[in-house]
Amino acid sequence: MSRYVNPVRLLAGAIILAAMLVPAYFFVIRDEVEPGIARAELVETVASGPVGLNVGQYAPDFEISTPQEERIRLSDLRGRPAVVNFWATWCGSCLSEMPDLKALQEERGVDNVSILAVNAGETRAQADEFIDFLDAPFVFALDPGLVVSDAYGVYGLPLSVFLDAEGVVRGVYRGHAQPEILETLVEAAFDAAPHAELPVVLRTVSHIPRDRVLVVSDEEAGLRFEGRSLRCDVSYCARDVAADALRAIAGVREVMFADAGGTDRALMVHLEGGANRESVIEGVKRALESVPDPVYDQPIIVRNR
Repeated sequence: MSRYVNPVRLLAGAIILAAMLVPAYFFVIRDEVEPGIARAELVETVASGPVGLNVGQYAPDFEISTPQEERIRLSDLRGRPAVVNFWATWCGSCLSEMPDLKALQEERGVDNVSILAVNAGETRAQADEFIDFLDAPFVFALDPGLVVSDAYGVYGLPLSVFLDAEGVVRGVYRGHAQPEILETLVEAAFDAAPHAELPVVLRTVSHIPRDRVLVVSDEEAGLRFEGRSLRCDVSYCARDVAADALRAIAGVREVMFADAGGTDRALMVHLEGGANRESVIEGVKRALESVPDPVYDQPIIVRNR
């Protein structure tokens, strides 16, 4: 048995301890634009089968910025197995898992397996602190507005999605994956086949803080709502699940969903004459809360613009 102290793990442990001591309220989802870092976008997935997050489906494609201000797509990694790993510097399990991912890639060969490490909700400066220390040949990417993280249903961190060379999901793992588990899931990605049964282990998952806020403003034809939980992606689509309930609200004539810019989506609610504004707002809130959102699970907070 090896008795030497791995300096990478030693320093990673120090960083993990620091992360655990930082109060959660210091974590803020960044929606503002950083120079050179365009927001991530979901793009059309080229696939010969169903697209989704279940094993056997093609992983949803997206375009995202690297810390070097380059734009890449998930589909650019096709041709070899890949691991999409969602992480953040405040997530202790994420930092302790990274050396294992690095070792796995070195063992398999950098040219044989790609690792796309997507930082969830932090700025480039925050992410770079650990990226520079880890010195891994990963493809690092930034998702400060949680566009990709929301679409992939990343409620907590770390989360890893294992893809075969065609971009098909062969495994999804929540929590720190131990080396033997990583090996099993990567082997399935290489074989483009179902993975072997995984051992049952205790896993720590760090919940991503999210605000479920609806900002409402008055428009000539009615009310305009903006918020992240109005999104429409593969994990949740407010337009599909709540449109009928929204139209059934007393005083509502029509509803329309649109892109509000940034990471928010917009909902336009056209009102009939004499409709009660506060009753409609409460009705919209109840309609959206009636259908569970996999990542925005708190009660909705309504704020007037």
